Amino acid sequence: MLLNDEFKQINIRHMETNEIITNIGTLVLPLVTAAAGWLAGRRKQKNDFLQDLQSSINLLSSENKRLLEEITSANNEIIALRKENEELKASVDHLCSENTVLKDEIRQLKISLKH
Repeated sequence: MLLNDEFKQINIRHMETNEIITNIGTLVLPLVTAAAGWLAGRRKQKNDFLQDLQSSINLLSSENKRLLEEITSANNEIIALRKENEELKASVDHLCSENTVLKDEIRQLKISLKH
C-alpha cells in the first residue's frame, strides 16, 4: 500500500498542468453540472407550482364572479317578488274590505226584505 501511495505522490508531481486541469475538470464538472441541473429543476418545479396556484386562483376568481352574478340576480328577483307580494297583499286587503261592505249591504237588504 505504501508503494502505491508513494507512486501516486510521484505521479502527481510529474503531471503536466493540462493533465491536472483535465483530472479536476473530470471530477468537478459533473458535480457542478449536477448542482446546476438540480437548482434549475427545483426552480422550474417551484414555477410550475406557482403557475398551478395562479391557475387555481383564476378559476376560483371566475367561479366567484359567476356566483356573485347569480346571487345578485337572485336578490333582484327576490326584491321583485317581495314587491309583487306586497301589491297582492294590498289587493287582498282591499278585496276583503270590499267583501265586508258587500256582506253588510246584503245583510241590510235581507232585513229590509223581511219587513
